[in-house]
Amino acid sequence: MRLVAQKPSRPPRNTWRSYKYGPLRIKKVDGAKVFDRDDHSHIHETARPFLAEAVSKIETAGKDFLIAPIDMGLIVGGNACVATCENDKIIFAQRPGRMGLTRFVENRVSQPCSVVTVILKEVAGEYILLTAFIGPPAELEPWHPKATEESKKFWNTHALVWGSEPIIPGTETRICPW
Repeated sequence: MRLVAQKPSRPPRNTWRSYKYGPLRIKKVDGAKVFDRDDHSHIHETARPFLAEAVSKIETAGKDFLIAPIDMGLIVGGNACVATCENDKIIFAQRPGRMGLTRFVENRVSQPCSVVTVILKEVAGEYILLTAFIGPPAELEPWHPKATEESKKFWNTHALVWGSEPIIPGTETRICPW
């Protein structure tokens, strides 16, 4: 008798289980499980070393969406999202996995920071990690479907430090897309 490996059955693509869960599987203090989405993870590499500890400090309290700034009690890296002024050198570029252009500043440096922000979404009793980064929460980028006027106001006065995040070459422009 010959054994043949079979692919596991797959739920429909429109369900939460269509996410490919990455290596991050954390059981939280309150018992909730947190999974990364390795097919389009938005974990910033600078936050990755602190992620397990930060997630373990989050109290989900059954919420379906959480933006959790966690103070780690020591400097964990640089906050790459900085306030800008009219004399700053601004450039826009698309980051991998994003649907629009991000505002960057070329003549600024990241500021020391002790906060790791983790954003989670509850699906079927478990949490999917939407993003994690060093720094306090920021507004959605203006290209995001759920962006508001506050998002535009924020990103007109803030930017990511140029070189702090990977970009897609050839997408750079000095023209504001919004």
